[in-house]
Amino acid sequence: MTDQLHQLNMNYVAAEDRLMLRMNTQAGDEYRVWLTRRFTGLLVELLSKEIDKHGGIPTLASTPETKKLFKQGAMEKPYEEEKIINYPLGEAGFLASKINYKSTEEGVLALEILPEKGKGINLNLNKTLLFMFYNLLAQGCSQSGWKLIENSPSEKNIH
Repeated sequence: MTDQLHQLNMNYVAAEDRLMLRMNTQAGDEYRVWLTRRFTGLLVELLSKEIDKHGGIPTLASTPETKKLFKQGAMEKPYEEEKIINYPLGEAGFLASKINYKSTEEGVLALEILPEKGKGINLNLNKTLLFMFYNLLAQGCSQSGWKLIENSPSEKNIH
């Protein structure tokens, strides 16, 4: 993704027994990524470790930036499908197979999610976006019934 991220959405698709991660950009591009249970478990583990480096879920949940996003309805706004005009990696999306990541000195997690072959997506998650992405993933896990996240932020009222 080269354009600015606009929205993220995660839903459990029972027929596939997978999570569908959808991301759209300001320019109207949508990227779709299928997450298996195994891959989601790896992603949860990685994000949990990164969150712990920044003081844990309660610390990230209580930052002014996170509170501001919640007050603006970041987790409640409907996904804007009508603005989608292009699917750079295909309308069907790709099955996530590999994760590359690194933490920058500024505390940003540079996350790359890739298919077995070909192009994937890159996300740069600052502390606030790291928490929000984890929260979204927790909600998807809750929908799936996979029980990959104990005491997830979606199951506890932390604000």
